Amino acid sequence: MFDRKFSTTRRTFMGTVGASLGALSLRGHAAEGDASVHFTHGVASGDPLANSVILWTRALPGDGVAKNLSLKWQVAKDEAFGNIISEGETSALVARDHIAKVDAGGLEPGERYFYRFISDDGTLSPIGRTCTLPREGVASVRFGVVSCSNYPQGYFNVYKALAERDVDAVLHLGDYIYEYPEGVYSNTEAVEKGRVVKPKHELIALEDYRERYGLYRSDPDLQAVHAAHPFICVWDDHEIANNSWKDGAENHNEGEGEYAVRKAAAIRAYHEWLPIRDRVKGGAGPIYRSFNYGSIASLIMLDTRIEGRDKQLSYETDLPYRTLPFDMRDEANPIALLSAEAVADVPKEAIQHFPVPFDLRGEKPVPMTDLAEINKLDPKALPQGFSYLPDGDKFKKDILGARSRTILGKMQEDWLAAVLKRSKSQNIPWQVLGQQLLVGKVTMPMLQDEDLDFSKPTYISKERFKAAQMLAQMGLPFNLDFWDGYPACRDRVFDDIKDNAKNVIFLAGDTHNAWAFNLQDKDGDAVAIELGTPSVSSPGLETYIPAEPQVVEAALRKSSPELAYLDSTHRGWLELTLNREEAVANWFYVSTVLEKEFEVTSGPTMRTKVGSHTVA
Repeated sequence: MFDRKFSTTRRTFMGTVGASLGALSLRGHAAEGDASVHFTHGVASGDPLANSVILWTRALPGDGVAKNLSLKWQVAKDEAFGNIISEGETSALVARDHIAKVDAGGLEPGERYFYRFISDDGTLSPIGRTCTLPREGVASVRFGVVSCSNYPQGYFNVYKALAERDVDAVLHLGDYIYEYPEGVYSNTEAVEKGRVVKPKHELIALEDYRERYGLYRSDPDLQAVHAAHPFICVWDDHEIANNSWKDGAENHNEGEGEYAVRKAAAIRAYHEWLPIRDRVKGGAGPIYRSFNYGSIASLIMLDTRIEGRDKQLSYETDLPYRTLPFDMRDEANPIALLSAEAVADVPKEAIQHFPVPFDLRGEKPVPMTDLAEINKLDPKALPQGFSYLPDGDKFKKDILGARSRTILGKMQEDWLAAVLKRSKSQNIPWQVLGQQLLVGKVTMPMLQDEDLDFSKPTYISKERFKAAQMLAQMGLPFNLDFWDGYPACRDRVFDDIKDNAKNVIFLAGDTHNAWAFNLQDKDGDAVAIELGTPSVSSPGLETYIPAEPQVVEAALRKSSPELAYLDSTHRGWLELTLNREEAVANWFYVSTVLEKEFEVTSGPTMRTKVGSHTVA
């Protein structure tokens, strides 16, 4: 590994030149200076292969006239560019938001390189560093893992710290940007310090997404980490809209146009602004892909969000109420059937099931049996002590447990099985699955009233939390957006792992917290481990559950036996180091995201040995 001490500079410009360039979409960049070409958002690299890597920059003409710019690119072994290994020409295209992306070839495996762009008149971009995939004999590999960087929630201190770390690549597991309008899901203190989003409205159109990416990429700490390391990225939901799935999103509403148009715009902007290899022209193809890090690890990046995901279930709309069977042979006088024997005495065609309220005033719930009286009731204004009860067993078996449900889609499931099999056949010890959502089983935790303090700010109401406690009593999942909402797909993937893989490590983002799980299949066998990275700046469980962190962590450990580690409070990142015998996970946390001065503390070190499928 080489020395990480270097600096990157943002080229800025102002005056009449800056005023004219305002029409060219500065995208959050400050304006000063009078260069003929301005590299407004630094440089980046990504998706390394053994002999090539994607290089990225954005260049605007200094005269303020929108036009394509011809650029040269160079890759060298030294920062002075005295030993140029590969070079060529590319263009910063108006149609691509003045962005240049090139697949720089002619490189050697396992090498560290410096790179830059040069305009026709000799204006230089900042210098970046990158590396190619290693040779077969590499001894170890180290990844930095991040997710969930929300600009109006605070500073990107995590990126600043990670820029100085010694890693082979940064894996970004999604929520690189957030689509929300000004004032939504933001921190008041951060906003007062200038962390204000642009555009102010929710992202819908291509121009909206481009402007938001430009704002994020104007951040000096994000520019620094991009210049320091190659990125390998996948999207989560907020690159499009909250709780996305293949055909829609929770945060796409009537009056916002066709979802397919919005999704296409978001995907196009994503491929423009990130150093990701375009699978097809325009970046419209799937983004699941794999990288072999020598003979150590197969890194397999999955799309659990929009490629094939079925729509999420919701407890509010999909959880059925408990019903009673009624004998309807005399429809004027239906008779409740309260035992199996009573049901057996009635022809099947004469039995109908109806949701009924239960009397909860005694030791056990007692169902109402007078259907005529039930039909007179207002479900929203039942008599005191009466309530409809959710049917958790039916939900888990028939709805949540439907065999057809998938979070990946059939094509991606088949592709994953094939990649796992190929990796095993090559005797690669580790299969690392970079993806978005928690795979581990997280059951709704039970908390006592005395543990809760709703005088503290929280994103969840007291009423919703009480409803969640009822779900906890039924042993239902904590979040149906996770893999817990797609258990049949998870079972299929676990079967593929047992059949086709050697040692699988799932990586997860999305939750804003640090996790570790010992994953078990439906038979209770150890099948893989999972490591979750905390967020760069988005708030975690501490802002959702109004209880002390140690109480929350203890409750989740009790309800979720697979859980091996949880930090529910801090922002930070994960580092994963692998060799042929073991994998080592380290979490790092920043002391604050609301001040530019911060400290980094180390979390625990957890290890898994080849063949153990457990972490401790």
